Amino acid sequence: MPKASGALGTSRTVPPSILHQEDDVRVVAARPWGLDVVLPDGTAGLIDSAKDPNWPDGDQEAAVGTVIRAVVLDDERDPVRMSALDSDRAIAGSIREAAEG
Repeated sequence: MPKASGALGTSRTVPPSILHQEDDVRVVAARPWGLDVVLPDGTAGLIDSAKDPNWPDGDQEAAVGTVIRAVVLDDERDPVRMSALDSDRAIAGSIREAAEG
């Protein structure tokens, strides 16, 4: 995979473009700002609290270890930014369909 510059001049491996990809992701940690997740290919992701349908009412710690359906909103960041909202998943699906022709 190609390399890209990260913070403070470090480099990171850049996954192939996964923008608008929808996958089942595993929640690996709950943070005050969102959920750390891992895509099936090992790519790290973040679901911001605003993109988690269970926030603020859900028990975020209970989500650790579960698998949820999410879509990639921004694949240029590390970790990639994701959403578990039905509305974002529907928009990404429409974009994928339009791209396929």
